[in-house]
Amino acid sequence: MNIFKDAKLRKIIDRTFEISVLLKAFFGFFEILGGILFAISDRFITNNFIIRIAQQEITEDSNDLIANFLIKSADSLANGSQVFAVVYLIFHGVVNIFLAVSLLKNKLWAYPWAMALFSGFIIYQIYRYFHTYSLELLFLMIFDAFIVFIIWLEYKRKKTPINKKVE
Repeated sequence: MNIFKDAKLRKIIDRTFEISVLLKAFFGFFEILGGILFAISDRFITNNFIIRIAQQEITEDSNDLIANFLIKSADSLANGSQVFAVVYLIFHGVVNIFLAVSLLKNKLWAYPWAMALFSGFIIYQIYRYFHTYSLELLFLMIFDAFIVFIIWLEYKRKKTPINKKVE
């Protein structure tokens, strides 16, 4: 079965591709913003900001998983890891936005680059996952793998001429 011949399925894949790529760009913007905030703030300000955000939840429920996770993460963010976080967030955000815009403009060269770079980020996320066992990181890996798959489908469709029969 050629999935590209089924107009309804092709439309679903196209829409999923557009939404996924827009989400990558959206997340990229917030990664850059987060990187800039980390860069201009020192550890004290960052910790107080996170604690202030989580404080309401802690007062309501001292066992709140998300609030306790945020406070624990803020406490464990050392200076060296803050520099790494700044560089990683800004770089990852810029790459996401650049590739997302290129993909949405149908730049054919961007498809293999996006698949390669996003796969590289997935490999790094797998490495980090086995050090942290973070569920958030696991969900991010699954989301990124899904996006790589959708990009591959869209790239395959764009590379397949309409008249060519694919078995």
